[in-house]
Amino acid sequence: MPAPSFSGPMPAQLAKALADAREQFIRRLVPQIVEIERLQAALDEPGQLAGAIGRLAAIIHKISGVAATVGFPDLGAQAAALDLQLQRLLRTPRPRVPTGLSAMLERLMDLMEDAAFDG
Repeated sequence: MPAPSFSGPMPAQLAKALADAREQFIRRLVPQIVEIERLQAALDEPGQLAGAIGRLAAIIHKISGVAATVGFPDLGAQAAALDLQLQRLLRTPRPRVPTGLSAMLERLMDLMEDAAFDG
């Protein structure tokens, strides 16, 4: 279903709501980066792997759902790709960290930093 479109300027109330959502999103990025870095390190610990995947999936799913809406389409696309990867891992009885996941996480964090500091 296509997103609604407006034939003129965005209504002020909607513009304010989007600006507020963007500001909130940006404010949460640095703490999320710190948490993703911690969880990325936990992926190397067999006893922490499942929990780290689950927590990463939760954080990244939220980013995926909001980033493009608040003006960060590249961040949203990277988060969506990671979300798919992590959702697959969550359905695996004995997950292993796939090759390339670390690079995907690093790219995501780079985009998050860009949004947080240049946003």
